Amino acid sequence: MWRIGTNYSSLSTRSTRFLSPKSCSAPPSATCRGKATVSAPSSGSSSTFASRVEPSSLASSADSARPSIVHSLLAVCAGVTTVSTVAAVVEQSTGNDVPHFDVNADRFDQNTFQGRFSKMLLSCDPRLLLYSSEEVQQAAELVYNADALIACPPEAVKNIHRTLWEAHRIASSGTNDGDPVPRPFRMSGYVPFNGPICAAMVCSSGTPSLLFFNWLNQSQNAGVNY
Repeated sequence: MWRIGTNYSSLSTRSTRFLSPKSCSAPPSATCRGKATVSAPSSGSSSTFASRVEPSSLASSADSARPSIVHSLLAVCAGVTTVSTVAAVVEQSTGNDVPHFDVNADRFDQNTFQGRFSKMLLSCDPRLLLYSSEEVQQAAELVYNADALIACPPEAVKNIHRTLWEAHRIASSGTNDGDPVPRPFRMSGYVPFNGPICAAMVCSSGTPSLLFFNWLNQSQNAGVNY
């Protein structure tokens, strides 16, 4: 009994020495018998790891957040469709209440927000781009002969004043003081031509492309406002 107790005490002493951290040559993150365990990195290594990972993760998150070209073009098409539809609704709903035609006046009351909004909406109607140069010239001739048409309106025209207001809108959208205006620089072309430029600016991933489309956007705005 004495020998068994002595051997057990010596065995426990040896096992304690074997399992003590001082006698283990392996790093603290692993056990002495080859069973590796993963330990949390220290504060210095975590900061170094974060500094190495953050730029790539930020770049990937920025790329994933940037809309694709297809989504941007769909947004442009939706904008063109929306403006055209709302302009058609406004023109149809106010067609029977138009004032008498006056080339120096406005169709809508500019003292109200609704009147100013309706005027700008009909000016930006993309459907005006579909008229050819001959049709624009014919509309300008109708406006020029407005007094004669009001005095003796054609039988096929139900509301001569509405016809003249619409002819004035078509003629003024394609010409400026009688000179033809290129389609990208018309108010009616602002949404369909400026929309893709803005979409390209949003989808640009590099500085040169972003600067180029920004310059193109400002040039198109200058041409419209000229």
